[in-house]
Amino acid sequence: MRALLLAGLALGVPLLASADATNSLASTRSLSLRECFDLALSRNLDIQIVHLTTDIAGYSLSGAYGVYVPTLSFRAQHDFVDQPTDFDPKKPNVDFPYEMQNNTIGTALTGMVPFGLSYQLNAYTREDKVRTDLSSDPGDFLLYPGGIRSTNNYFSEARIDLQQHLLKNFWIDANREQILLRRRDLKISQQALRFQIMKIILAVELSYDDVVAARENVRVQEKALELRQQLLAETRRRVEVGDLPPLDAEQAETQLENTLTALTAAREFFVTHQNTLKGLLTDDFRSWADLELMPADPLLAIQQDVNRSESFLKAMENRPDLIQARLAIEKSDVEVRFRKNQLFPSLDLVGAYGGLGVADEPGRSINNSLNFANKEYSYGAVLSFPLSNLSERGYYRASKAARQIAQLQLKKAEQDVLLDIADFANRAQSRFSQVNSTRKASAYAEAALAAEVKKLQNGLSTAFFVLQLQETLTAARTAEVQALADYNKILAQLAFADGSILEKHHLSLEVK
Repeated sequence: MRALLLAGLALGVPLLASADATNSLASTRSLSLRECFDLALSRNLDIQIVHLTTDIAGYSLSGAYGVYVPTLSFRAQHDFVDQPTDFDPKKPNVDFPYEMQNNTIGTALTGMVPFGLSYQLNAYTREDKVRTDLSSDPGDFLLYPGGIRSTNNYFSEARIDLQQHLLKNFWIDANREQILLRRRDLKISQQALRFQIMKIILAVELSYDDVVAARENVRVQEKALELRQQLLAETRRRVEVGDLPPLDAEQAETQLENTLTALTAAREFFVTHQNTLKGLLTDDFRSWADLELMPADPLLAIQQDVNRSESFLKAMENRPDLIQARLAIEKSDVEVRFRKNQLFPSLDLVGAYGGLGVADEPGRSINNSLNFANKEYSYGAVLSFPLSNLSERGYYRASKAARQIAQLQLKKAEQDVLLDIADFANRAQSRFSQVNSTRKASAYAEAALAAEVKKLQNGLSTAFFVLQLQETLTAARTAEVQALADYNKILAQLAFADGSILEKHHLSLEVK
């Protein structure tokens, strides 16, 4: 059982192994979102675990068919009896002592077929060698050399026995139930693998957006630090010439230190988000621990038309967890069918046909049995039923209740998915409007700061007002970055909710 992930891109999937080897010595590695997907699909530990679970389900299904594989057996046996003289009160004379040896060679083929028929083919031949001591009877003693009578005989049998269920265990039995259940389990595990891949793709995309946003926040704080440094230098110069009071310089220094603190925190968050992304991309974090990941793709706000009704339809058709829930109902149906069949009495047809062969040579004995020179056969019916079907009726009712639970779980899962889609669709529209508003706010804040700086240079303002506008600009830029990240993350979550996230990124999953 292997799941092949085929990227629907013109460039194809890069050679990840060689890329890892090439970049292992570098301290910084630039990755696009697409490259992150490729790494995660080949190296993510959760995907590997679920992949093996799918393999196990396939092996279990193959093993369930083993019940219909015939069993071939061979038997070779030697028996020896040394019977001493014995007295039988119903006979006038004692029984002669004897030595008897039996050598038996046989084979058997047993098995069953899926419609409730079991069979057993037996064939064997037995050699009977008896050495009787007649020395206790003078009359018989003279008839045989040394008073020892030796007899030798061969007995062979070829036979087939059949048993066919007619009511109970006819259209379904425990073996067929297990096969049907294992088939559903395999399909469920395949959907679980698909769902896990979708979750990892979503996690990678969300984590990548967090890394990009964290990097942009570092840049925002670096720009804020640059503005603070420029203002502090200008304020100190003007304090020295007496244009500004010393308090303005102290205020500028305070804001500079605050910005250094904010920059340190932004860099810390950047490293934290990098580690989260690394954990999704590799199964060997040790080799990635000192590597700095730099996202190659920027945060873009591309407006996407959101059609809630279409998303509802996509989710009902594509969501693997909903497909799993439907398969769980099918498993419950199998259990109900089996339990209903167990309510019937057991009525079996039985029959046997064979041939016997007895001769003083093994070849003739075997030939007579295979030619059915001496036939043996039997046929009949066996009917059995419990005086009360209390247990089976209880199991049957329980299976129907379990099916109702599975149906309700599917209904609840569908409702939860629809609620998520409705929520994400609403948030996508509002977050896009926030992107536009925060972008405008950032532009206005930058223009206002530039105007205030000119006023300060012309002696018409103070450092206090410039510092306030710098804080406003930093907050506006931070809000713009967060709005961009939130909008892209909402679109990713919406694509996951309606089951189209693989299609969105041109990924297809084929399970073989």
